[in-house]
Amino acid sequence: MKEYYTTEEVAKGIDGLLPISKTTLRNLRTARKIKFSKVGNICVYKKEWIENYINGNVVEVA
Repeated sequence: MKEYYTTEEVAKGIDGLLPISKTTLRNLRTARKIKFSKVGNICVYKKEWIENYINGNVVEVA
């Protein structure tokens, strides 16, 4: 398991993570709704940051 994932890897949905499209990731970064770090010009994410975003947006079924 890797420490950090690039936007391309998150868009493919690796290591059991749900895929999140590149456009959605860009919008989430702009709106400050997902944590990320930049290494040079590449955005990277930790698995826990992606899981926190997904788990924070769970909708309960009535």
